[in-house]
Amino acid sequence: MSQTGDPAAAGQARRRLLAATDLSSRSDRALRRAGLLARAMEAELLLLHAVDDDQPRSLVEAERREAWALLRQQAAGLPELQAAGATPLVEEGDPFEAVLRIAEARSVDLVVLGEHRRRPLRDIFVGTTVERVMRHGRQPVLMVNQPPAGPYRRILAATDLSEHAARALRAAARLGLLAGADLTLLHAFEPPGMGAVALANLPEAEVRAHAQDAAREARGALDRFAAGLGLDRPPLRLVEEGRAATVVKEAAARLRPDLLVIGTAGAGGLRRALLGSVAAEVLAAIRCDALAVPPEAAR
Repeated sequence: MSQTGDPAAAGQARRRLLAATDLSSRSDRALRRAGLLARAMEAELLLLHAVDDDQPRSLVEAERREAWALLRQQAAGLPELQAAGATPLVEEGDPFEAVLRIAEARSVDLVVLGEHRRRPLRDIFVGTTVERVMRHGRQPVLMVNQPPAGPYRRILAATDLSEHAARALRAAARLGLLAGADLTLLHAFEPPGMGAVALANLPEAEVRAHAQDAAREARGALDRFAAGLGLDRPPLRLVEEGRAATVVKEAAARLRPDLLVIGTAGAGGLRRALLGSVAAEVLAAIRCDALAVPPEAAR
């Protein structure tokens, strides 16, 4: 599988990116990253702002006019947007609904959003615009947490070895996000039956041997998973014991990737009701950029 993501080389239609902004400086990181990606992918870039329509019509119209002016200023004031030739859009309604509506209507390939607003004492992710778009949308969502400094060079992909996890990585490759980057595949495992082993009061050596066997099996499974991806460059593979969300968060803090790739499928097909407990916990905690890929986008 090619990691270049060059649509011209593959004979694909021109890609389309959608970046949402609240017109504050907090959005600049996401807009700059969207501009860099659009230029690298030779993609069309849509720049969206949503105006609250739950107010008198005269105020809605006034906010629309002001939003158009501010969008043009933002597009002209950021070099990355100038180079990409962003197209401003103003929609009415809830920001998350506006993003989903435009993403579907314009057949968007990637949605780019800024990080959720973090609070010192109460950092809430569930219910934010980013989380809602990830939960309900059918497109990959790039959550931008860091100031862009060129293409992504260090990428960490959390995988449960499922077909959806493989498709999420293929989606990242199609978007050109893996091109030229060092990719690390991370798989967290918990030795099966460890509770029963502990209750059996077995000697420490037997408990340790059981854990080592489980680790060996997990490494073999990850090797087979990596081989099946068909990537141009072989990824580094990490297998770590522990609870999945904890392992991913600790690895992200330790390895300091530029980008985390994660699938958002919840267990039992409950993604519409729940983003996926592992994905939600990880996305709420990490400080690097994150690409969240829903099952629909990975097909």
